[in-house]
Amino acid sequence: MPEAKQRNSEIEGTIPDPPNPAIIRMGMWLFLVSLAVFFISSVIGIVIIRNATPNWGEGAPPFPSIAWLSTAVILLLSIFSEIGIYCVKRDYQAIFKACMGLVLILGFVFLFLQEMVWQQLLAYDDGSFNASSSLLAWCVYVLGLIHALHLAGGLIFQSYVTVHAAKGGFWSLHHDLVNHVNIYWHFLAGIWFGLFAFLLWLV
Repeated sequence: MPEAKQRNSEIEGTIPDPPNPAIIRMGMWLFLVSLAVFFISSVIGIVIIRNATPNWGEGAPPFPSIAWLSTAVILLLSIFSEIGIYCVKRDYQAIFKACMGLVLILGFVFLFLQEMVWQQLLAYDDGSFNASSSLLAWCVYVLGLIHALHLAGGLIFQSYVTVHAAKGGFWSLHHDLVNHVNIYWHFLAGIWFGLFAFLLWLV
């Protein structure tokens, strides 16, 4: 028995301590701040270019109305994500799991609608509005690509959380990842609202 206890102690000593939640939380916020700074600096740069270009909006299409629908979808996504974090904190497992599934589905719907927005822009006037046609088109597509990459990252993160939730991996005392992905979706929704308003003004 003493030998078994010694072996267990040795094994436990080789297992690294779990990461400090406070450090993970700080890393998450630093990541979001860096993304926000990147977006803001991109917007400022584009505003400077726009003001220095007299014929900026010539030949530009109206921004696709389907973008309003995608805005409503990401708003719903953000709401269900918040409901999910509320439920997991209270161990309402069935509602929590349903919310995580809905968030994932809405995320893919939002991605699909965003794809339709860019396809409509590309198809405008027989494809005349493309990244090589004008500075305006180039700026619109670059901003869209950056946002799409961040959305793809969110979907990968949400997919992991949703699968883990379905297996009962989160509860009231263990839901840090759910909280992180919830914050990320709120951040991404805020970025889209600002980006959408900026694109409406830009085009």
